[in-house]
Amino acid sequence: MIRAQTTRVRALVHSVLLTQRFFVPIALMLLVVETILTYAIIQRVSYTEIDWQTYMQQVHGVLSGERNYTKLQGDTGPLVYPAGFVWIYSVLCALTNNGTHVRRAQYVFMGIYLATQALVLMIYRRARVPPLVLPLLVVSKRLHSIFVLRLFNDPVAMLFAYAAVLSMTRTSTRRWSGLLLSLGIAVKMNVQLLLPGAAFVWWRTGGLRTTVVQLVVVALSQVVIAAPFVYAFPHEYVARAFEYTRQFNFVWTVNWRFIGDRVFASHEWALILAAAHIALLVALAVVVWPRLSHSTLPTIVRQGFTRRAHSDVSATEVAVVMFSANFVGIVCARSLHYQFYAWYAHMLPLLLVHARLPLVAVPVVWLVIECAWNVFPSTHTSSLALLAAHIVILVGIFRAPTHAKLS
Repeated sequence: MIRAQTTRVRALVHSVLLTQRFFVPIALMLLVVETILTYAIIQRVSYTEIDWQTYMQQVHGVLSGERNYTKLQGDTGPLVYPAGFVWIYSVLCALTNNGTHVRRAQYVFMGIYLATQALVLMIYRRARVPPLVLPLLVVSKRLHSIFVLRLFNDPVAMLFAYAAVLSMTRTSTRRWSGLLLSLGIAVKMNVQLLLPGAAFVWWRTGGLRTTVVQLVVVALSQVVIAAPFVYAFPHEYVARAFEYTRQFNFVWTVNWRFIGDRVFASHEWALILAAAHIALLVALAVVVWPRLSHSTLPTIVRQGFTRRAHSDVSATEVAVVMFSANFVGIVCARSLHYQFYAWYAHMLPLLLVHARLPLVAVPVVWLVIECAWNVFPSTHTSSLALLAAHIVILVGIFRAPTHAKLS
C-alpha cells in the first residue's frame, strides 16, 4: 500500500513538473503572481531616475521639429536609438503628461512586463519546456527593476523580439516574423543579435526565397520607420542610431570588469570579441542547429536552394536557434550594462534546460548569473562569475545530445 502510494505521488510530481499536462494552469498561476508582485513593487519600491527624463528630452526635440539626430540630446547623452524608439516614447510622453506622470509610465511598463512574460510562456509551451523551470522567469530582482523601476527601452525592444520568436513557431504567423524583428531593432539595435538565428529558421522553413523576402522586409521597414530622419539627414541618422563603433564606459560594465580599463577600451579587444562572436555563430550553424533536425548543414543549404523547405520545423528548434544566436552575442558583447539583462534573462531557463545540465545545476547557474547582475558596481569576482556561468551554458549547448524535445 505504502509503495503504491509513493509510486502515485512520484508519478504526480513527475507529471506536474516535467510534462506538459499542467503547463497552462501553472503558467496562468505565475502570471497572476507576477501581476500582484509587480504591482506591489511599484507601490512599495522607490522609482530610480536614470534615463527616463533624457528619453523625454530627446523626444521633445523631435516633436519640436528637429530631424538631425546629432542635435538630439538629453541630460545623460545624445539620442543613440533608432526611430522606433522615438515614436514609441512619443506616445509614452503623451500618456504621461510630457513624462511628468512617472507612476503612470510604471503601470505601462508593468503591462509590457506581463505581456513579455505571457509571450515567453507561450514560446515555452510550444517548445515543451518543463514547468519545473518556469519559476525562474518570475523571481529576478534585476529584471523587475529594469522594467518598472527604471523604464528603460530594452524591455520594449525585447517585447517585439519575443513576439517575433513566437510567430516563427507557428506556420500561420511565420510570415510576420521579419516585420516583428524589425520593430524590435527599430527600438534598440541589440535585437539584431537574433538575426543570424532568424535567417537560419527562414532558410529551413522557406529556403532562399523566404530568407531574402524576410530580410528585405527587415531592411525596408527600417527605412519606413525612420523616413523623416532618413529623408532629411540620412548620414546623421545611420551614424547615431546604428553606431557599431560606440565606445562604452568602463564604469558601467557588468561582464568585463576583471580585464581592466586599458584592455576594455582597446581596439584589439574589440576585434577579439567580434571574431569570437563570428566563430561561435559559425559553430552553431555547423554543429548545433542542424543537429536539432537530425540533419547536416550541407543538406540544409542544399534543400534551401532546391526549395524543399520544411513547414514542420519544431517550435523547440526555433526557440533554441533564436535564443542561442542571441546568447553568443551576449557572451561576446563589448560591454553589458545593467539594463542589458533584459536582452536574455527570459531565455535563460530554456537554454539551461537545453544544455542538459544536471537538475541541481540549473538553479545554481541561474542564481550565479542573477547575483552577478545584482552586484553594483560590478567587481572582478562578479564579472568572472558571470563569464563562468555563460561558459557553462555555452559548453552545454554544444554538448547537448540530439533531441527535439525538451521535456
